[in-house]
Amino acid sequence: MRFLSSHRLMIVLHLLAFSLMIGASVSVADIENLARNADFEEGIAEWELRTDGDSVGEIREDGDAISGDLSVFVDIVSVAGTSGWHMALFQDGHTVEIDKEYTFAVWLKGEEPRPVTLYAEMQADPWDGFGREDFELTQEWQEYWITFVPPFTTPVWLRVALGLSDVNLWADNVRFYEGAYVEEAETESAVNPAGRLLTTWAGIKQSY
Repeated sequence: MRFLSSHRLMIVLHLLAFSLMIGASVSVADIENLARNADFEEGIAEWELRTDGDSVGEIREDGDAISGDLSVFVDIVSVAGTSGWHMALFQDGHTVEIDKEYTFAVWLKGEEPRPVTLYAEMQADPWDGFGREDFELTQEWQEYWITFVPPFTTPVWLRVALGLSDVNLWADNVRFYEGAYVEEAETESAVNPAGRLLTTWAGIKQSY
C-alpha cells in the first residue's frame, strides 16, 4: 500500500506539472493586442466619447495611470436617457471572426462607485452586443474583462457604456485580443464577468 500511494502521488504531481506547463503556454508576450493606443500614451488618439440626445461629456489625457504615464479621464457633465449606450467610450475599426474567442479587458476606476457595461458591438443593424456584462466600479484601479465567441464575422467597435451615471472615471491599459483571458504579470486585481475578484500568484506568495 505504501508503494501504491507513493506511485499515485507521483502521477498526480506529474499531471499537475503538465497542467501548469499547458496553462503557462500562453503568456502576455504571446498576445497581439488589437486595441490601438491601448495605454493612452498618445493621449486620446483613436478613442472617442459618443453621446446620445442631451448627454454631455468629454475625454482628455490624465496623469493618473496604471500603465505608462497617461490614462484617459472621462469628464461627464450630464447624462440623459435610460440606457448605458447613451454615453460610451469607444473605439471602432475592429473585426471579429465567427466561432473565435475574444477578450476585451480594461482598467477602470471612478471618482465614486458607479456602473459601467463592457461589450463589443456590431457596427450595423441589428447592433448586437457581444459579451455584454455590467460591472460596479470602485475608487481603486481594477481590471474588468469579458470574453465572447461571435456567431458570425462582423465589424465591431469596443464599448465602455457609461450612460447610467454622471460620476467621472478613468480608463487605462485596454486589451482586445483573440483568445481566453490572460492575466498580466503586474496585475494586482481583476474582475471577471461573474464579478469575482481574482488574485495573482505573486499576491498569494506574498501572503505567506
